[in-house]
Amino acid sequence: MKKIIDWHRNLIERGQEQLKLSSYTLYLFGILEGALYMWIVLKVIPWLFGSRAEFPEF
Repeated sequence: MKKIIDWHRNLIERGQEQLKLSSYTLYLFGILEGALYMWIVLKVIPWLFGSRAEFPEF
C-alpha cells in the first residue's frame, strides 16, 4: 500500500510542478471537481428512478 501512496504523491507533485499550480489551487480544483460530481449524481438519480424525490414536511 505504501508503494501506491508514494506513487500517487509523486504523480501529483510532478503534475503540480509542470502546471505551476499552488497547493491552494490544487485543493480548490479538488473541491470544484467534487461539487461537479455531486451535482451530476443529484441530477442523474431522479432521472433513473423516474420521479423527483421530495423532502418530507415536518
